[in-house]
Amino acid sequence: APSSSAAPSSSAAPSSSAAAESSTFAAAPSTDAATSSSAAATSASEVPSSSTAGASTANASSEAPYITSANSKLVIPFPSGTRCSPHPDHHLETLGGVTMEQCMEACTNMEECVFADFELSLSAVTGYCRLLKTCIEEHDCVGASVITFKKILKPSFNSPQWMMSCPTAPVMTTACMTGELYDEAVQSIKDLFATVDKTCTSEQCHEADLGGCILRMAGHDFMDFNGTGDGKGGADACTDMDDPDNAGLPECLFRGEFDGRVSLNDAYELFCDKISLADFVVIAAEAVMQDMADGEAKGLFEAGFKENFRFGRTTAFEGCEFSEGVLPNPDNSCDAVDDVFVQNMGLNWTLSAALMGVHTLGRAAPENSGFDGWWTTPERARRFGNGYYVNFYAGGWCPELNVNECSDEAEAAGECHKKNQWKRCDVHHVELGQAHEMMLNTDLCLAYLDQAGGDDALKAGQDSCCAWVHSNVYVNASVNPGDFDMTAIIATNDNYFCNIECGSIVNETTGATYDCGGDSRAQSVREKNACCAFADGAKDCRTPGLGEARGPGGPAAEDVRLFADDELYWASTFLVAWTKAVENGFEASLKTLGHCH
Repeated sequence: APSSSAAPSSSAAPSSSAAAESSTFAAAPSTDAATSSSAAATSASEVPSSSTAGASTANASSEAPYITSANSKLVIPFPSGTRCSPHPDHHLETLGGVTMEQCMEACTNMEECVFADFELSLSAVTGYCRLLKTCIEEHDCVGASVITFKKILKPSFNSPQWMMSCPTAPVMTTACMTGELYDEAVQSIKDLFATVDKTCTSEQCHEADLGGCILRMAGHDFMDFNGTGDGKGGADACTDMDDPDNAGLPECLFRGEFDGRVSLNDAYELFCDKISLADFVVIAAEAVMQDMADGEAKGLFEAGFKENFRFGRTTAFEGCEFSEGVLPNPDNSCDAVDDVFVQNMGLNWTLSAALMGVHTLGRAAPENSGFDGWWTTPERARRFGNGYYVNFYAGGWCPELNVNECSDEAEAAGECHKKNQWKRCDVHHVELGQAHEMMLNTDLCLAYLDQAGGDDALKAGQDSCCAWVHSNVYVNASVNPGDFDMTAIIATNDNYFCNIECGSIVNETTGATYDCGGDSRAQSVREKNACCAFADGAKDCRTPGLGEARGPGGPAAEDVRLFADDELYWASTFLVAWTKAVENGFEASLKTLGHCH
């Protein structure tokens, strides 16, 4: 995911000076005159726009909700662009000459205050504050619209719905969606990507970063489904923005990527009165995959996603405490894949491996997850295809330990946890200045097993082996059908195997060539030396396709090979896995496009 700081925590409270001043404001008496003056200021013409309101009003949108470290009480500003007239059951208090931060702090200090409404004065420095002290079900608003607010309780964490802005009150459940509305939402995401810098290097690739972040949000959302228990979770847009596992997501969702220029909220606010955030996150991810695919796979995704899409997910914004800590932990390798994808989400190993193809897009950033690198080349990382699977077998992999540089003392104190991953260790990778490519345990374990024997999953922290396959394992396919045909994989990798071009001369003196697919002893040695050039003499991990004596490989070794071999086969399998993943928990309430009644 893109580089970023983590989401704001409960310590992000107003300054101490503002807090001290706000205690006086909170004590101001509530009078009829105050209520009347508040009502008189509710004209729609007085609503400041984001371009004229100044920094304080901008913060009200981007930093909401407001939480103080003192009592962790949630304060909800009224929706941007909406001002509600007083209702007989309202208890409003007008505080003049305050800043937005002081207004929110005043509400925080009042036990019954839930909503706070702030408008700047003509000076655009201070304004007036209205505090709603009695939470009711409806407010009649200026104009023809009626906005309904459910009674708000303090959620246990910051979910995306609290952070996203909407010109009106956002819908929690999509009531109706036609094919045309789906297309419009998809196009809004494609338009967003059209504004992104197309430069793509090992250091910067905005298309890949933004696409990877949106897919990461969708994945983190649906991976909390508990199919073996109470059935909670799924694609409900309820993820904790303060959870370290979600670091980096606020930037592409609402804060803005690339110096604040682009966010998913730019598109969401165009549809938030019609489409629930839960549905929109799924559509946004589908739009990314359609836009970033090419060839025949692009057509398959464009038709398949729309045909399979069903609407009606309800956005959850509270009661999602269970979602913390349920994402697959790479330390646990394929045990984590089994727990989350197979057991909880109800996928088999083929579908689990297909869904992992989302790792083709984007990269891991140390400031977010602690891991570091691209799952494939930067150029392929902005193309939604099967490059992720090609990398499993067209290169060599060896452990890369403590990539986040966590000291023993810091780990013992609970300040950090050492992150171990797998890096490309084939020949010329460093000399050619290629981007840092990596795999997590939860990736590579799909194809390879550990060195020690048994059925233990591959783990970088304990297995100091080199994961690779020979280019010639397909030779005995007629005898051993489980062996691998590497021909198409090498062709897809531009006729390179472990960073050496097949057929090229590798010894000028003898004229020896790198004969991919050859079965000579000399060629086998050349391939081992090429694929594990930087493995420091490590032994082989148990490699798929090399016979029963060496083991069959990981639980999805053949699936990975088939996906690398045939992009359309992977794409069609992915559609099945994706549909299952985004519908878990909502099957009974979802409707096909156009079926609104």
